[in-house]
Amino acid sequence: MLVVAVLIGAFVLGSRVRDEEAPPPDPASHPLRPPTDRLPGETSAYRRPFEVPRTDWAHRLRPHQLGAGTETSPVPPRE
Repeated sequence: MLVVAVLIGAFVLGSRVRDEEAPPPDPASHPLRPPTDRLPGETSAYRRPFEVPRTDWAHRLRPHQLGAGTETSPVPPRE
């Protein structure tokens, strides 16, 4: 009986707290998306792979010696 009383009390307290909260905003108050087909913050760039020099296993390169991983390119890659 004690468990049921605690659950009923929690439900009543939760509904009181919810009644005091502000109502959700109406859709007219939300900002509008820009008139582009891309998502906000999305950029489009084509990347070329970075050429990794060939070495033997005795003198292999460490990650900090490789440099950048990709280079940006304005043209799309050929398939």
